[in-house]
Amino acid sequence: MSKRLTRHDLLEWLDTTWAQYPRRLHELPDADQVRFAQQQGYARPQDLLAHLGAWMEESLRVMPSLQRDEKPPRLYRNDADFNLRAVQRFADRSRAEVEAWYEEQRSVLKQLVERLSDEDFSRPRVYRWLNGTIVGHYDEHPLPR
Repeated sequence: MSKRLTRHDLLEWLDTTWAQYPRRLHELPDADQVRFAQQQGYARPQDLLAHLGAWMEESLRVMPSLQRDEKPPRLYRNDADFNLRAVQRFADRSRAEVEAWYEEQRSVLKQLVERLSDEDFSRPRVYRWLNGTIVGHYDEHPLPR
């Protein structure tokens, strides 16, 4: 079993890995950006960023349920449905608009992690969700080196 991450660890992930993600994606040659997004299951780089930002945003919606140690209500059939809706929601937006929205979601998620009480942070459902969204999600979509 892996070591339980601290609040500081998760905040560091948000301030480094996730803050740098759009820029690091931009640093790839254009064709590599598209190829990487497609390997992740998305047609365009901004679709991948919309997906990532949508899960950050979803963290705010579900947190009150998690804090009560309840399973959050789903507003989507499954993760694939959620991901499709995220991409559709931003289909007509420019990459710059998606990147700005992504950064807003990252910032709001960071504020949420900072504001959680120690008691809430120690709740298994809260921790599992945050760890999955902040660390596990990167493990699913790691940028090429």
